[in-house]
Amino acid sequence: MKKIIFTLLMSTVAMGSFAQLSTELGYNLGFSSYLGDLQPKAFTYDQPGFSTGFHIRHNITSQLAVRGMVNYGRLNASDAKSLDQGHIQRNLSFRTYIMEFGGVMEVNVLPFDKFNTKNKKYRRYFNFTPFFFGGVNVFHFNPKTLYKNEWVALQPLQTEGQTYNLTQIAIPFGFGFKHQVSKHIGFQIEFGFRKTFTDYIDDVSTNYPDLNKLALNNPTAADLSFRGDELPENPQTTPTPGTQRGLSSNMDWYLINNVSFTYKIFQNKKY
Repeated sequence: MKKIIFTLLMSTVAMGSFAQLSTELGYNLGFSSYLGDLQPKAFTYDQPGFSTGFHIRHNITSQLAVRGMVNYGRLNASDAKSLDQGHIQRNLSFRTYIMEFGGVMEVNVLPFDKFNTKNKKYRRYFNFTPFFFGGVNVFHFNPKTLYKNEWVALQPLQTEGQTYNLTQIAIPFGFGFKHQVSKHIGFQIEFGFRKTFTDYIDDVSTNYPDLNKLALNNPTAADLSFRGDELPENPQTTPTPGTQRGLSSNMDWYLINNVSFTYKIFQNKKY
């Protein structure tokens, strides 16, 4: 593993010897969405949130860059907006704010940034290009639900008798479009996906615990584990212990789509 990391670092340094050596500072604004037990439709924006953040990008060559980023956004979903009658009668909902830190490698489809004075004279460069990216990030979440006019944190309640960490790792990847307006000013549109390794962004994953026993220790946890009995038009009996509450075989995803505005700084020296 150490040899692989060393090889990657040396490759990056080697590319720096003929690099464009420019750095971009960027601000992004957009919207977010989530895919999980309360929103099973793939990559939909029926219940969108918002996202914002900053990034710093180092352009190694005209077609290769590395980017560090920090993003903040909101994810939310409600069974009340589902088309599945079983979900509607379950009557769960959640909201969480996501804070993520990470880094990705970007690959430009076209040789990018025709304004760079370090460009090779014999090659054509563009002020626009599609691009792809992938990397790794760390994110923090804390699912809550609205209960008696207050936002209640769900993780401490152990609504399925479970415990889980609120800080997790995800794999960010996606694609976008860059446009360099002038030597220093640019913008991009990005469609980003986050594959996570947790099924508890929404606090729903496996089966119902014994709600009667749960109520003895924490009545609020029992109330929020199943909320179908709050529906006057669909009164529900308490679910049998072990009855399916979520689908643990599918991990949760979240998406961040945004527009970024960037300012480019050119470096005078080469490594």
